[in-house]
Amino acid sequence: MAIRSVAVTNTLEEFRTTFNSLGTDVGDISGLTTTDTSDIVAAINEINSAVTTAFTIADDTSTTQQVNSGDVFRISSGSNITATVSATDTLTVALNSTISGLTSVSSTTITDGTLSINSGSISSAVNITATGTTESAIITENSVRVATRPFAIAQSIALG
Repeated sequence: MAIRSVAVTNTLEEFRTTFNSLGTDVGDISGLTTTDTSDIVAAINEINSAVTTAFTIADDTSTTQQVNSGDVFRISSGSNITATVSATDTLTVALNSTISGLTSVSSTTITDGTLSINSGSISSAVNITATGTTESAIITENSVRVATRPFAIAQSIALG
């Protein structure tokens, strides 16, 4: 688009031609697809407001942060959590299938698909391997106490 200017020495016809060319440079107002089609400035202001709108994010403690237009909203992964951005505006936050570094797990019942631990009792276990001392352990199978010390096991085998 050329810079349009009218000199004081221009004729009325030169002014008319320059003025009409300005309308062609700017475009036909009926072609606006914005909500406000009253004039070019209103349409530009509407578009500017739409693309410069900020939004606010908040965490569980009600700490907030405003994300302004042009800022990058980053999701940080942490231990055992993965955040992945993919096409069409998708954010996936996932718990890793292998979890490490936990110091405790709290739940009423923990189940791995077969074995269940509930209130200190283990059920549906196929094999249990103990390391260290088992002197205070009481193991039962079908409500019958099972010996855990080598001598007691040998004695029960000998006595049948």
